[in-house]
Amino acid sequence: MGNTATTYTASEQACLRRVGELLARAIARKCRDEEMAKARKAQPDLPEDADPILIFISEVGECSPKEVRERFSLSRTTAFRRLSRLVDSGQLEKFGQTNAIRYRLAA
Repeated sequence: MGNTATTYTASEQACLRRVGELLARAIARKCRDEEMAKARKAQPDLPEDADPILIFISEVGECSPKEVRERFSLSRTTAFRRLSRLVDSGQLEKFGQTNAIRYRLAA
């Protein structure tokens, strides 16, 4: 058995890179969906259509905006907007200041 290396054109390399990215996203989404289903079973008091961020915070108790961004692969703006909506609707409480802001389920 020889050591034959396969060479790919730039176009083929780009295509393979894109396929890898799509596979990685699909796997991450599948894992997230399974974790959400598990969390919903553990937190039956949350509605079935509860925001995944609420489910995540109910699991961990409290979290920072950075943890939400990383957990759900959100941009800073999107995470802030979604967290603000949940606070405005009375579902989350925001506490702490500046770089130490945390969120927890509203009492």
